[in-house]
Amino acid sequence: MSEKSREELLLEYEKEYLQRLANEGKLKDDDVKKSEEVRNEMTVEEAEKVQADAAAQVQASSAAKNQSEDEQKKKEEFDNEVSKIRKELQLLKEMATLTEELESLKKDLRRPSKRKATKKKAAPKRKATKKKAAPKRKATKKKAAPKRKATKKKAAPKRKATKKKAAPKRR
Repeated sequence: MSEKSREELLLEYEKEYLQRLANEGKLKDDDVKKSEEVRNEMTVEEAEKVQADAAAQVQASSAAKNQSEDEQKKKEEFDNEVSKIRKELQLLKEMATLTEELESLKKDLRRPSKRKATKKKAAPKRKATKKKAAPKRKATKKKAAPKRKATKKKAAPKRKATKKKAAPKRR
């Protein structure tokens, strides 16, 4: 038998017992009603207690769930911030190494470079070659140019003499 059916059986038995006592005259009808009211009040109070306990448990579990979700969110945010900071730290380390490299290169540029004295390679010696003699030209007689007739030149017209203006004095 389940617990409810057992309780119901006990309630029925109690009602029958109170009914018998009332029939025999040992109890009054008012007393039977009062006992039923007391029993009902007791069950209502117990039900309220059970309900309040259940509500408290639900609230506690929801609060715990919310708290765990909040903690999980905070943990994720913290992890994200940690990863961002680690990336920034890595970048800063890279920047530090690059600046050190840059400084060393600048120092190298400022110093005069020490050049090694290198010997120039000797150019291969050229063989002395004999120049070929230019072919000789045959001597040819020049033909006499035809003589031009002498012509008298015409006299150029005389120019008129003009007076020159005095140049301005220079200071």
